Amino acid sequence: MRDIVIPPGGLVPGEGEVEINAGLPVTVVRITNRGAVPVHLTAHFHVFEANPDLCFDRRKAFGMRPDIPVGWAIRIEPGQTLEVPLVPIRGRRIVRGFQGLVNGPVDTADLDTLLKELVNRGFCHQPEE
Repeated sequence: MRDIVIPPGGLVPGEGEVEINAGLPVTVVRITNRGAVPVHLTAHFHVFEANPDLCFDRRKAFGMRPDIPVGWAIRIEPGQTLEVPLVPIRGRRIVRGFQGLVNGPVDTADLDTLLKELVNRGFCHQPEE
């Protein structure tokens, strides 16, 4: 047996290739950090509700999370723009916590109302064409 320290939620790869999120549709969103500090997006974060200083099309990110392995994060430096691949949140698709906006099933949420609330709270929302 190998002596490996595994962080909570971490992965221990076996032999061969493993495709994470196989078969899920991927949506790429351009995200710019307009804040003064780096921001991390972790694997299970509902990107729609991410840091207010991140500027991107939040409509495209609704019900989505980063397409990265568990235990990883995408770091966005101040002033940096990244193309971030997103995949749908799976399972029962219930989102709770984060910024306290959705707190329920994403499939029945009123997205237009939630977007207005985000903007009213000072979140940057930049629709893509």
